[in-house]
Amino acid sequence: MKLNVALIGLGNIGLLFDSDIDNKNTAHSHIKAIYLHKNLDLKYVVDINTTHKKLVKKFFPKVKFLTNYKKLIDKKNIDILSIATPTNTHFNILNSFKSNKYIKIFFMEKPLFQDKIDYSKLSKNIKNKIVVNYPRRFDDAIKNIKKNINQTKVEKIVINYCKGLKNNGSHMIDMINLTFNRAKIISHKILTSSEKFDNNDLTYDIFVEIKYKNKIIPLYFISHNHTKYNLIQFTIYTQKNKIDYINTNNSVDYYNIIKHPQFPTYKIYEENASYIQKMNSDTLILKAYTHIENIILKKEKNISSYKDEKANMKFYYKLLKGTK
Repeated sequence: MKLNVALIGLGNIGLLFDSDIDNKNTAHSHIKAIYLHKNLDLKYVVDINTTHKKLVKKFFPKVKFLTNYKKLIDKKNIDILSIATPTNTHFNILNSFKSNKYIKIFFMEKPLFQDKIDYSKLSKNIKNKIVVNYPRRFDDAIKNIKKNINQTKVEKIVINYCKGLKNNGSHMIDMINLTFNRAKIISHKILTSSEKFDNNDLTYDIFVEIKYKNKIIPLYFISHNHTKYNLIQFTIYTQKNKIDYINTNNSVDYYNIIKHPQFPTYKIYEENASYIQKMNSDTLILKAYTHIENIILKKEKNISSYKDEKANMKFYYKLLKGTK
């Protein structure tokens, strides 16, 4: 059985990350992921700009191209509605479909909303149908971090990031909540802020204490200037090893604690990782669509739900509490 998809928004994640139709092993955009998925059929594409219509037609010659999403509101033949527009447009677009009983899943880019109040204003008819595209949630290497930390005690977490606490930082917040069971913030202090990503999203240095399994764990957000270089790194220090995720490495690396070869009374992390679990960042959005298919077929539970996103935003706004 094929599932019908409609896509609103043809920016980078919607289309432009994948102009190459011939490479069957990569999907970095919604268009390419839908194209490669054998059980999905793209029925409608919406964008206010028709510049990329020709490129879309390369992937889907029969797709209906629209410039106004409101023409989809009453459609009965949409199973999955994917919204890949700027964050500040999400609420108005999403909430306009609150009376459509035929759409089974709303696949949303993160963060879900620009304004905190929108989370409480959203129709109940939509909340239970939302899947948020935090792509790392769909990769086994990231999911297995939690299994590994349950075998030891966590001592410290260090996050290096850029491009705004809400934009790129939300990915790291999501990893914290995924790994540490929607972590509870005990205390936090904003130390300084770095280069702005935009006027509404600073990149902060923050010291946080979270509680996990009755233990207080220090967590550091370290900001970097995205105009100089891009860095996303998530490092967990435990009593037996260091777990390191660096975005550009596409892997989760495990470093054991060993005796220093020259000074045996000292202990250090081994130079080379004892275990490396590779990620496939080229197909994470494709995995997300497979997960959505399985939710609809009732084969899996939603692992990136509205409740998960709300927990991320609760964490985010708690960190910013006291700032102007």
